[in-house]
Amino acid sequence: MLHRKLRRLAALGVVVAAALVVAAPASAKTKTYEVSGAQIPVDESAGTYKMTGGLIGDWAITSFTEIATGPIYKGKGTETFAGCVDRGHDGSCAGDPSGTLRFLFRYWAQFTPTGATVWGACYHPVTGGTGDFKDATGVLVMADTPHEDGSVTTAYVGSVTLKGAKARAKSRAHARAAALGAGASC
Repeated sequence: MLHRKLRRLAALGVVVAAALVVAAPASAKTKTYEVSGAQIPVDESAGTYKMTGGLIGDWAITSFTEIATGPIYKGKGTETFAGCVDRGHDGSCAGDPSGTLRFLFRYWAQFTPTGATVWGACYHPVTGGTGDFKDATGVLVMADTPHEDGSVTTAYVGSVTLKGAKARAKSRAHARAAALGAGASC
């Protein structure tokens, strides 16, 4: 039964991400990036994480409110991401849209009586941003997978839509070309 719930949650995440891609405006001034990857704990007690995959950078929980402890644990809060969308999937932020993103989140989980994770999932709509992420929209869905050794892996999938992304990419390309023409190195 638990595995069916997790599969339904994962399917919901894919449907939400696909719906956002379809719903994104088809303007030349917007660009939607489908992102997926892993969230890796840096200091869980401080709420800090590293993001790998489609998003590269630092993730921080900035507020958290416990809503319910049973039978399903529920929480909500706010978070920030500082980094980039790795357009080239090269593990680098060089030339990629970057800045900070702000999120709201809802979290659901089930724990054993000893506190071990049975499953966990959360929904993260984008609420704003800075830099290249100014006026960004989108959503991420995350799922926690527990392992026999007690560790938990968190995977994410979603989309981020940036306004003016094409213009920013074009101006960066011109700036790189100008720098290379002036003898600068990459």
